[in-house]
Amino acid sequence: MKLVKVLSLKIFPLLLIILFGFGCSQSNKITDSWVNPDATKESIKFNKVAVFGLVMKTANRKIIEEELARRLVNTIAVPSYKVVSDDDISKPDAIKAKLAEQGFDGALILRLVDIEKRESYSPGVYPSYYNSFGGYYGYSYGYMYGYTQDYGGQYMTDQIVTAEVVIYSLKSDQLIWTGETMSMNPNDLEKTIADLSENVKQALIDDGLLTKENF
Repeated sequence: MKLVKVLSLKIFPLLLIILFGFGCSQSNKITDSWVNPDATKESIKFNKVAVFGLVMKTANRKIIEEELARRLVNTIAVPSYKVVSDDDISKPDAIKAKLAEQGFDGALILRLVDIEKRESYSPGVYPSYYNSFGGYYGYSYGYMYGYTQDYGGQYMTDQIVTAEVVIYSLKSDQLIWTGETMSMNPNDLEKTIADLSENVKQALIDDGLLTKENF
């Protein structure tokens, strides 16, 4: 995978398999992932995790961080906006010092990578010319020269949002896992993050860092 550059009271240790809920949605599928070859299941056991949502809008950042942190159970998961001031949000060294000072040993970062618009055409109901080779060929040839009949189709614009999720061990300052996800026309941010959490969990199982027996 192309590895996109990223910024880089004690309770039961974090085991990511039970952090995220159950089930797996068709949206926000992990399209590509990478796992550190030196990482083990112990590598993702944390006591206190900082959750970052690196998006432009502060309001969306807070929603993302709150939703992700809410799904991390059996650990202390803290939205970064509660720890890192607006003045320090662009200063990695200041952030690292703050996290070390407050006893964080893990970090989960969600970063918005790209927003793309794609146009597609829907013919509505498929007309009768689809029923035969000659009919379809004749229509298609005529379409090139602009003398075809309008069958009520429409052009649609879809919004494709690509995001990256990264997990770091702050104890060793080591990248543990990263995955890229795509979502089409996300219109409910909280549901989008819920779906994303499910699919990150499944990807971690597929990549061998978690096991289903831990559910």
